[in-house]
Amino acid sequence: MTRSPLRIPPDRDLSIDFVRAICLPVVVVLHAIQMGIEGDPPRAFNALAEWTPLAWITWIGMIMPTFFIAGGFAGITTWRRLEKRGETAGEYIRVRALRLARPVFLAMLGVLLTLAVMALCGADAEFLRTFAFRLAEPLWFIAVYAICTSFVPLMAALHRRAAGATYFTLAALVVIVDLVPRFGGPPIGALNWLFVWLFVQQLGFGVRDQWYSRRPRWLLLLLAVSAYGLMCVAVFGLGYDPDMIANLNPPTVLLLLLGLAQVYLFTLLQPAIRALMRLRPALLVIGALGMYGMVIYLWHTVAMAIVVGAQQALGLPFPPVLTPTWWITRIPWVLAIIAVLALLCAIVPRIERIWPRERPRTMPLPAAITATVLLVAGVGWVLTQGYLTPGTAAALGTIALAIAWLTVGGPGPNRASEPLEEVTESRNSSDARRL
Repeated sequence: MTRSPLRIPPDRDLSIDFVRAICLPVVVVLHAIQMGIEGDPPRAFNALAEWTPLAWITWIGMIMPTFFIAGGFAGITTWRRLEKRGETAGEYIRVRALRLARPVFLAMLGVLLTLAVMALCGADAEFLRTFAFRLAEPLWFIAVYAICTSFVPLMAALHRRAAGATYFTLAALVVIVDLVPRFGGPPIGALNWLFVWLFVQQLGFGVRDQWYSRRPRWLLLLLAVSAYGLMCVAVFGLGYDPDMIANLNPPTVLLLLLGLAQVYLFTLLQPAIRALMRLRPALLVIGALGMYGMVIYLWHTVAMAIVVGAQQALGLPFPPVLTPTWWITRIPWVLAIIAVLALLCAIVPRIERIWPRERPRTMPLPAAITATVLLVAGVGWVLTQGYLTPGTAAALGTIALAIAWLTVGGPGPNRASEPLEEVTESRNSSDARRL
């Protein structure tokens, strides 16, 4: 039987799908290994906090800038397509926020349900509190990504009119925010949650416009080495923490430089990645990871909770962290999480289909922004306070309100058009199934 050819939209770059997909296993494995459980009664904590080699591994293994570069590529591609159809910025923000809000709401309910089962089975209350706080930490990406996505129409306009000035302004703001506390000013580092990731997202705009691929390969390599060199200056000369994970909260200029290094290295590797993506096995693997990307990212914490609960129920010990026994047991530990996650990938999409169909109506920009703020506020509360706090119910209610508002849309005219980026992704996934 002749295999049907893969239909790929003309504005889709499979090298972007590749890097987004391969980043997911890195995130899952890192979070799984970071989960330390120790003591009597047990407590959950960051197992790698005292493991010094991790700091230098993160110079290569910290892939969050690549996520935002890929997100910037996808965001400006979607927004430009929407503009050509005559859609509004409010509708773009509505669709993108809804595509984040629905999955994260269900995943948060999944975490709470698992924790409730563990509590009913007699798990220690303080262990559950520390464990629940650790499970909430990956939510930072959802909150920040929702904010950055809502800025895409504005940042795309600035990119079109004054791209260079936009890059330099964002970079200058990042440096200023870093320097103010160092000179006795107020602690304003939280502002870099916006400035750093907007800058890195903007790098994805440059990838979309083929800025970097037009440069000589020797120049790209030189720029990547220079970015890493400036990181060394910041660490050894200015006292920055060499651990890129430590530089996440709040983000610092080191992540900006790492984003630059990664965009140059990605551009160098793009021809090889595109050649790899012409192979059917690679398309199958990347298509599967892309198809279940949101499930993998959001539900790997549920998978960890299920594995921990099963380990406690079976009376299996938790070895002291960083010991030889602990490192050896990380292999079955990670494999168990992957197995549960694979099962969740088969179940969760079916559950997600219970959502009512959204009304295709144009949403005014102020309403779309307000709904996005509600989403970020709800996720942000659980992120900073943990799942097991009195405010969790209110936070989930806030997210549910945002979902209802985004689903209904606004008082504008009916639209016959389909959702934007997700249409492309779902078609690509369907094509992957036919390979």
